[in-house]
Amino acid sequence: MGMTNKQFQGFLRLVIDKLKKALDASQDNVELKELLDIFQSMLEDGD
Repeated sequence: MGMTNKQFQGFLRLVIDKLKKALDASQDNVELKELLDIFQSMLEDGD
């Protein structure tokens, strides 16, 4: 059983929110910035 598009977008929004909070605590973390960019682009592609 797969996820609906709406569920997947909700998951992406949750991950993006957590990545932003992690970046607030560790602003120099390049890997977190890259992950945030990837997840944001996935969300934009789905809209």
